[in-house]
Amino acid sequence: MVTAPPNQPYATDAFGRTLATGWGSADTGGAWTPIGTAANFSTSAGAGNLKMAAAGSGPSIYLNGVSASDTDLQVTVTTDKAPTGGGIYVSAVGRRVSGVGDYRAKIRLMSTGAVSVTIVRLSSTNVETVIVPASTVSGLTYAAGTNVRIRFQATGASPTTLRAKVWLASGVEPLSWQISGTDSTVGYQTVGSVGLMSYLSSTGTNAPVVARFDDFLAGPTV
Repeated sequence: MVTAPPNQPYATDAFGRTLATGWGSADTGGAWTPIGTAANFSTSAGAGNLKMAAAGSGPSIYLNGVSASDTDLQVTVTTDKAPTGGGIYVSAVGRRVSGVGDYRAKIRLMSTGAVSVTIVRLSSTNVETVIVPASTVSGLTYAAGTNVRIRFQATGASPTTLRAKVWLASGVEPLSWQISGTDSTVGYQTVGSVGLMSYLSSTGTNAPVVARFDDFLAGPTV
């Protein structure tokens, strides 16, 4: 379990290592635990890679050593190919409760270049419940190789406050949260770990596609 003084991060990772399978250990926060085929996880050129090997599939990976109920997660992501079909989904998991499920900000990169963000609750059997409906991010256009920054907060209990934003990584962070909501579902109102996930739409036509994550940071909200 990772503990930190107030205002110090629970986990950080700049991915300054090269691994053919898996992500190894974060710079701070312990070992990454992958869920899925080992060949779909690697690190190279300063990024953690999640390979979506086929349409309708996607890997996920978690820092199970983090345990917090007040989490501010940030990460930069890009993909090696442009979205096709129904697009590419990348998720920042702000609270994952073992055996229960998680809260996540889900970003959809669309074939039109548009980007949307929604907040969902996922059960342990992968049943998804929308907490805040998808909202298209004004002024943000995505193409292969574009770096976007995701920020997601999950804080408190009964209710848990959830809020998210996404922007061009080379630009300025928006002052306001783009979407926000609350949830009080039993089982989720406790500490949890953090993680990342990617998924290629079942109508995607250019698999395999690799999502590349960098500059990962998870800490208490300020």
